[in-house]
Amino acid sequence: MPGNYRLRVSAAGFAAATVDSIRLLVNTPTTVPVRLELGSVSETISVSAEATQINTVDATVGNAFGTKPILQLPFEARNVVGLLALQPGVTYAGDNLPNSYRGGNVNGGKSDQANVTLDGVDVNDQMDRNAFTSVLRMTPDSVQEFRVTTLNATPDQGRSSGAQVALVTKSGTNELHGSLYHYHRNTATTANDFFLNSAGIERPKLIRNIFGASAGGPLIKNRLFLFGNYEGRRDARDESVVRLVPSLELRQGILQYLRTDGSVVRITPAEIASRIHARGVNQAALRVMQGYPNPNDITVGDGLNVQGFRFKAPTPLRWNTYIAKLDWLVDSASKHTLFVRGNLQNDRQDHLPQFPGMQPNRVDLRNNKGIATGLTSVLRPNLISTFRYGLTRQGFENTGIAKFSPVTLRGLADPVGLTRGFAAKIPVHTFAEDVSWIKGSHTVQFGAVVRIIRNERITDQNSWSSAVSNASWLVDSGAGLTRPFPDMAAGWLVPFRFQASNVMGLVTQGTARYNYLVDGTVLKEGDPVLRNFAAEEYEMYVQDTWRISRALTLSAGVRWSLLPPLYEKNGQQVSPNVRIGEWFDLRGGLAQQGRSQLEAGRISFVPRDKGGRPLYPFHKKNFAPRLALVYSPQGDSGLSRFLFGGPGKTAIRIGWGMYYDLFGSGLMRSYDATAFGLSTSLVNPSAALDIGDAPAFTAIDQVPRSLLLPGPEPKWPATYPDAFAITNGLDDTIRAPYNMSANFSIAREFGGGWFAQVSYLGRFSRRSLTRRDVATPTDLADPKSGQSYFQAATILARQAVANTPVAQVQRVPFWENFYSRAATPTLTATQVVYQRFVANLWDWTYALYQLDTPRGFGGCDLRNRCSDLGPWAFYHPQYSYLSVFSSIGGGNYHGGQLTLRKRFAGGDQIEANYTFSKSIDLRSNVEREASATGVIWNPWQPGLHRGVSDYDNTHLFNMYGVYSLPFGRGKRFASGAGRLLNALIGGWEVSGIWRWSSGFPISIFSGSLWATNWNNWNWALWKGTPFRTKTTKNAPAIAGPGGPNMFPSPKEALDAFEPEYPGGIGTRNPIRGDGVFNIDSSLSKRFLIREGHSLRLVWDAFNLTNTVRFDVFDASLNITDEGTFGKYSTTLSTARVMQFALRYEF
Repeated sequence: MPGNYRLRVSAAGFAAATVDSIRLLVNTPTTVPVRLELGSVSETISVSAEATQINTVDATVGNAFGTKPILQLPFEARNVVGLLALQPGVTYAGDNLPNSYRGGNVNGGKSDQANVTLDGVDVNDQMDRNAFTSVLRMTPDSVQEFRVTTLNATPDQGRSSGAQVALVTKSGTNELHGSLYHYHRNTATTANDFFLNSAGIERPKLIRNIFGASAGGPLIKNRLFLFGNYEGRRDARDESVVRLVPSLELRQGILQYLRTDGSVVRITPAEIASRIHARGVNQAALRVMQGYPNPNDITVGDGLNVQGFRFKAPTPLRWNTYIAKLDWLVDSASKHTLFVRGNLQNDRQDHLPQFPGMQPNRVDLRNNKGIATGLTSVLRPNLISTFRYGLTRQGFENTGIAKFSPVTLRGLADPVGLTRGFAAKIPVHTFAEDVSWIKGSHTVQFGAVVRIIRNERITDQNSWSSAVSNASWLVDSGAGLTRPFPDMAAGWLVPFRFQASNVMGLVTQGTARYNYLVDGTVLKEGDPVLRNFAAEEYEMYVQDTWRISRALTLSAGVRWSLLPPLYEKNGQQVSPNVRIGEWFDLRGGLAQQGRSQLEAGRISFVPRDKGGRPLYPFHKKNFAPRLALVYSPQGDSGLSRFLFGGPGKTAIRIGWGMYYDLFGSGLMRSYDATAFGLSTSLVNPSAALDIGDAPAFTAIDQVPRSLLLPGPEPKWPATYPDAFAITNGLDDTIRAPYNMSANFSIAREFGGGWFAQVSYLGRFSRRSLTRRDVATPTDLADPKSGQSYFQAATILARQAVANTPVAQVQRVPFWENFYSRAATPTLTATQVVYQRFVANLWDWTYALYQLDTPRGFGGCDLRNRCSDLGPWAFYHPQYSYLSVFSSIGGGNYHGGQLTLRKRFAGGDQIEANYTFSKSIDLRSNVEREASATGVIWNPWQPGLHRGVSDYDNTHLFNMYGVYSLPFGRGKRFASGAGRLLNALIGGWEVSGIWRWSSGFPISIFSGSLWATNWNNWNWALWKGTPFRTKTTKNAPAIAGPGGPNMFPSPKEALDAFEPEYPGGIGTRNPIRGDGVFNIDSSLSKRFLIREGHSLRLVWDAFNLTNTVRFDVFDASLNITDEGTFGKYSTTLSTARVMQFALRYEF
C-alpha cells in the first residue's frame, strides 16, 4: 500500500538501524540499502531515506505519480486517468478526440487493452473500453497515488496487453486534512473554434463550475480513519457541429457537376425529366430538402450540390461524484489492516440536436457506483496476505427520440434526429487474493483473481425498419443517372448519382428488422429488445524474484487465464450450423479447385439450448510467462563509480513477457444486432431496381413496404434467405489474441535529483481480432490455364481503363474456359466479358455481379447465361458481405525511448519523454469499432493490408513539470522575508504540460467504387507520381471556394491517385497530416493563513498558444469528392480555454 514507511533492521552484534521517510508508490518496486554498524542491540542509528528513482527489481516500464503532480498539473476536466497520456510511447489524438482509437495506444498496443484498477479492483469500462477512462470517476483530490506500467507488467499485474493503470484512494490519517475548492471557466476567457470563426459564428458559450470538498482524519486515533470527497460539475456550454445539407440550387431541383475541362454545368428539373428519366424531380423529396437550414460552410460536401451547415447549440452537463474510504487498523501491532471504499456518481449530459431548434438527439444518464474492501494481513514477518473484493456497477441510459421507421437521403444529414434508446446495467464482481512470501533471497508471490461480469441491456436500436435513397443500389450502381452526361469529370460520377437519386426521390434500399424470443414469440415493430450477457474470468499467477546477488536480480513467473465464452443468460443466443471460419476456408478451397460456391452450402442458425455451440471456444490454455533480469553495478570507486554512480545508481534491465488481449464487448455488440432468427436484419438485393422501378419517396416516415423482405418463420433451424445480404456475424473459430513484448533499458540516477533512462521496446501482436468479410467473391482458379479471377479480371480492367476497342482485346484463357458459352459468331468469350468491364468502369465487383448472379438478381446478361459452372461461381447467394471478427491480425512495434527527470524537494519534478517508433499491422481498429474501415477487404490475400498503423507516430514528445518558485520565507531567495514581502513573492508555483507529435498517417479512398469487396470501398492506389502534403489554411479548391487543406495543390495530389483493380485494396496510409501540438499551463499563488492552513489561487490555460492542428481523419480524402478534396473540417486541438480556481487546503 503506498505511503510513508519506517524500516527498522536489527541483527546480533550490530546496532539497530532505522530508516525514516521511505516513500512507497503503488505497484512500484523499491530497494532501500541499509548499512549496519557494530554496536550493542540497545543502540539505534536513524537515517532519512533518499527518494530512489531506480528500479532494480524487475523490467516493468512506466512511471508513478505522487499527490502533488496529480493535484497541480493542468488536466482537462480534472481527469486523473488522463495521466496515462504523459507516459512515453503513448499516442495522444488531441482534446477534441479523447476516445479515438488513434489515441491511448501504448507502445504499439491497441487503445482498448488498458486495464484500470482502483484499490486493486477492476474499474474498466466494460462496454467501450476507451483509453484514459475509469468507470468510477476519480477526482484529483481523492487520489493518493497513480502508477502506469506501459510494458512488461509482472504476472501479478498483467491482465491484458495494454497499459496497467493502478490508482489508490486517499486515506484518513491521525491529522485532519482536507480541502474546499472551486474551478471556473467562462466564455470571456475562451477563444473561438477555428471553423466557427471562419463561418462567422461567434464563439460557443462555456461556463463550467467544478466545486467540491474533501476531508480525511481519525475517527479513533491510531486505529480508525475516514476520508471523503464530494465533487460537482456544472456546464452551461455550447458545442458545434457541421452537417451536410443541400445547396440552394439542389433544393430547387437543380443538379450541378464539373466537366472534364473544369467548368460547371447546371441541370434543371426539366432537363432531369428529359435527359435522365421521365419521372423527373420528386416534389416530396424537394420539400424535405427545403426544410434544411441554408448552408454556411464550404469545408464539407462536394462544393456544388452538397455543402455544410455549421452551428452551435447548448449541451448542458451535470455531474456529481461521491467518494468515501474507511481504514481500520484491526490490531495495535498493525498486522491486519482493513479498508472499505465506496463511490457513487449521478450524471446527466445533453447532446447536440440534429439542427437548431430541435430537441437534443440524445441525453446521457449515468449512475455508476462501486464498493470495495481489502484486508492486508502480516501473517508472519515474511508472509503477507492481501484479499480484495469489489463490486463496480456501470449503469447508463441514452435516451433516443425517433419512434418510427425512417426514409433517409444518402449523402445528406438526416433532416431530423433518428437516435434510438439504449440502457444497460453492468455489474462486475472482483475477488482477488495475493500472497507474498520472502524466503532467503527469494520473494515469491502468488494469487488468483475471479471476475464475474453481467451485462443487462435493453434497446430499440434494431427494432425499426428503414429505407434510403441510394443510387448505388440501382442497376449498374446508378450509372443510368450519369450516362446522359459524357463530359462529366470522373470524380463527379458518384456524388452526382447520389444527389440525382435524392432529387428524383428514388427509394432503392430497404432494411427490414424482425425480433423474436427463442420460444418463437414475435416482437412488434418498435418493441425494445432485452439481453442479459454473462462472462467470467479466472486467473492465477505465481512469480519469484530471486536476488542472486546485490548486483543481479532475476524475476520469473507466469499468469494463467481461464476465459469461458460469454453467453446470454436467458437462452437468447444462436449459433450457425457450421463454423464460419471453416465455411470461409471451404469457400476458398472450392475456388482453388475451380468449383462453384453453391457447394459451400447454406448457413442456418440454431439456439444454444437446442444443440447450438458457444459463441467461441473456452480458452483454457492462456499461459503467459514473464521473465526479467536486472543488473545494478555495485562498484563504489574508480571507473565503476564514474560510469555507474555507485551502488544502486544504475540499472540495466532486460525483460520479455507474453500477454493476452481482452475481448468480448465488441463481439457481443456485433452478435446482439445480427443474431439471425432472434434479431434479424434483411436488406433487399442491390442492382435489382432500375430508375423507373424504384419506389417513390413520399415522406420521411413512409418506408415503401415493397422494399422490405419478409421475416423468417419463428422456427428452428432458421436459414438465412438467398438475399445476397450485407450483415455481420461471429466467427466461432477465434483463438485468444496475444502479444509478446520485450524491452532493454539502462537507467542512471545522477546527483541533484537528476535521472535518465534510455530504452528499446518491442511489441509483437499475434492472432489479433480483426474483421474480415468472409463473403468476399472468391479468387476462382482455372485448373486448365492456372489463371485466377483476380489476374484475369485485372487484364480486362486495365484495358477498359485504357479505352481499348473491343476488337483489339485478345483472348484470356480464364474467360475462355469459364465463359465458353458467352462467345458469339463475331466476339470471343473474353470480348463479351470485357464489355461488362467497360460498362462498369472501376466498379469491378458489379461487373462480376452481372457475370455471376442469376437473372432474377439482374445479372447473367451474357446471352442469359452465367459461367459454365452456372450462377454463384464467385459470390454466395446468401451474403454479399458477411463481416466477422477472426484471429488473423498481427503487427510489430519497435520503439526507442528517452526519459529525463529532475526531482526537487517537496514533491516538485520536471520530466521530458521522447519516443521514436514505428508500428505496422494489418488493421488498427479496436474491437469496439465495427466500421467498414477496419475490415480486411480482401481476406484471400490479407497481407495486402499490411502497412503502418493508423495510430503510428514516428515522433512523440511530452514534457511536464510542477515547480515551486524559490522565493520567500524558507526558500533560496529572500528566505528571511517578512510577512508582507512573503505574501507578495512567496508561495508561487508553476506547472505545465507540453505535447508534440509528428503527423498521423491516413489513406486516400476511392469513394463509392468497389474493386474487390462488394460493400467496402478500397483505398485509392498511389500511382507513384510525386505530390506535396503541407497544411495550408487557404488552399485553392478544385471546385468552389478554398479553405484549410492538407495539400497546397489539391489537384496535384488528386492526380497522383487512381481507383484500384480487381483483388487490390489500394495504398494504405501513404500520407500524413497534422500531429499534436499543445501546451497547457498553470500558475498558482499560495497564501498561508495559519499553520497548516492555506489559500491557493490558480490560473490554468489549456492550449496556451491557441495553436490549431487539423484532424486528418475527418479530411475530405475520397477521390470522387473532387470539389472538396483534401479539405479539413475538424481540428485535433481545442481552442484556448482559461480556468480559474480558489482552493482552501488544511
